[in-house]
Amino acid sequence: MTIEKSSDLAGDYEIRLADKEDANGISRLLQELLTFYGLPLKYQRSYMSHVIENEAFLENSGLKIFIALENNKPVAFLAFSKVFALATCQTSIFIQDLYVERKTRNKGIGYALMEALVKYGLENEVTQIDWTADTWNSKAINFYEHITTLQKSDKIYYRLNKDKLSAFLNKTKNTWRN
Repeated sequence: MTIEKSSDLAGDYEIRLADKEDANGISRLLQELLTFYGLPLKYQRSYMSHVIENEAFLENSGLKIFIALENNKPVAFLAFSKVFALATCQTSIFIQDLYVERKTRNKGIGYALMEALVKYGLENEVTQIDWTADTWNSKAINFYEHITTLQKSDKIYYRLNKDKLSAFLNKTKNTWRN
């Protein structure tokens, strides 16, 4: 899926679904994203590119990535997965990451990526799109509030990370009984 080049954006931008050839550009943007969040860069870009190229674009990976290009250079991406909700028997999308490089912000690219995702969702009979935002990231919250979203304050976001996965399995079953 390629979105036509938008004249609404400042500059010459193209938004399309990423492919294996975009792995290096995506890994560069991911390193910027990790730095933005103050997270350590555990891997060199070449390793990240290799893993992204060989894992993210597998048919069964469940991951899709829209990429925004300025003069054929990656400047932003939106990574998402389609999820089937068993309870409602409907398909939704969960946004994993939306990142626009610093020097390209405030030009409408984030909005254009969201627009591409919504079009993709409608074409694929998706009934809702969900994502999270960090409470401290006021710019992201402001952006999302301006695109007519419904904030779900009745939900709590949980995560089992690498360390907690093992800890979960090491707990005795009696811990979970009432």
